[in-house]
Amino acid sequence: MKKKYLTVLIIAVVVAALALIGNQQWSSYYNGVNANNVPVTPISVAEQSVLPESAEIAMPLLSGAQEKFPQIASVFTQKFGVNLEKSIDCVPGSDGTWQEAPAAAGSASPDATTARSVTPAAAAGLGLLGEAPYTFVYDLPDSMHWSVNLVSVDASGAETSVYTKDGADQSGPGGLSDNVVLRKAGNYAFIAEGSLGQSGLVAPKGTVHYRAEFSVKNPDPVLTAGKTKLLQGDILSLKITNVPDGTVPEIDTKLGEAVFTKGIPGEDASAPESATAEGFSSWYAAVPVSNSRALGDYPVKVQAGDLSYELTVTVGAYDFKFQNMTIDTSVPSVAAAVSGDALKEFSEKVTPLLSVFSDERYWDGYFIWPVDMGPGDFISTEFGEIRVTNGDPNSRRSHLGMDIAVSAGTPVHASGAGKVLLAEFLLNTGNTVIIDHGGGLKSFYYHMSALDTTAGTIVKQGDLIGKVGSTGYSTGPHLHFEMRIGDQPINPSMLFDPGAGLYSAE
Repeated sequence: MKKKYLTVLIIAVVVAALALIGNQQWSSYYNGVNANNVPVTPISVAEQSVLPESAEIAMPLLSGAQEKFPQIASVFTQKFGVNLEKSIDCVPGSDGTWQEAPAAAGSASPDATTARSVTPAAAAGLGLLGEAPYTFVYDLPDSMHWSVNLVSVDASGAETSVYTKDGADQSGPGGLSDNVVLRKAGNYAFIAEGSLGQSGLVAPKGTVHYRAEFSVKNPDPVLTAGKTKLLQGDILSLKITNVPDGTVPEIDTKLGEAVFTKGIPGEDASAPESATAEGFSSWYAAVPVSNSRALGDYPVKVQAGDLSYELTVTVGAYDFKFQNMTIDTSVPSVAAAVSGDALKEFSEKVTPLLSVFSDERYWDGYFIWPVDMGPGDFISTEFGEIRVTNGDPNSRRSHLGMDIAVSAGTPVHASGAGKVLLAEFLLNTGNTVIIDHGGGLKSFYYHMSALDTTAGTIVKQGDLIGKVGSTGYSTGPHLHFEMRIGDQPINPSMLFDPGAGLYSAE
């Protein structure tokens, strides 16, 4: 009860004091209150300083009496037609302070509800910030409570929100910052509103408005080549990013047939830093340098829509070893393996698969060894090794894969993900599996004792496909492991080296 009487007494005293002051004196005092003590706070948008364009600020009068005693405001308004809180619509002035917007025509009263004619300052123009995908960064100070809206602006000026965030998302009032990935080219506007929370009886409150406009352009296609000084049996890797959807890049080179497949091996497409611009994609290709490729320079041309690129690959000599293989050709299985029927079967079943080029790339990341090698296991014949059989110079030929000498029955695993094109016994190569990894890249597994997959199966890297044996044209238990791009054999060991040609464009 005492508190109620005290409030009434204070109201009466204030009203009486204001009555003694008189309306004219009050108007003079009211009009003298301005927003000079409210800072024009810049914010950081895309690492640029942006000033506000306008603000609505409420300045408390009489030491915030209306906050202490809300009843005073209503009594005072009824008696004198004005408020104990002055609202000021502001624009930033050239001197770095707020300037009060003029009252609308015909308004002479100092009433806080007086209409104001506010023309916001011009929005900050940040210019062309970059190309999509662009990481847009903003950082707002903790002097206000924030809400932001990032909008795209079309040719007609219509705005569509693409991102919003409110300071309430944070742990209480304070600063607000974020990184936003823009994947689409166009014009944008960053709109922020900062709320001044009244921190004292004489502190201002209100809302400060910011607007910053900028553009993001479509990305330019970029061709990246891996190592271009290569040895026989190596691989040229190519990637081209920012290709407009609907455009398929093409390769023209005498090194060998190759095709682009969509996506970059090992790239996490969900990661913001590697995200592709909307309407664009990335492509990858592996170009073969066969073991018999003549030495010298080879032009490689890439066409992506109307854009063309050209680079030169230099092929150097690989120091291939020499091997004299001894084999008893009187053994029935060996004789059958080199018979006319065997060669005809191989030509009919394997050779046509060399021209199969899948538009989908099944593999990703690094290939793995197809067998686990233990103590005593070794590579009995290297890739490209010059081999003669039983000393006969007329049998001279290059070994197109690597022979891995391991125990019979050792599990054989898919070196990379792909589609099984062939899984059957052939007279020349024994139990044989051929896996299409996409983009022309295929792996071949020969001489196995058993098959654990079938044609048409989609296998994952590491899946069991067979067991080591000595079937077909073989001198003992081993796995013949071969890799080709199209019909060109390439060195399988290059698949297991992260620095090899297959991965050098990543």
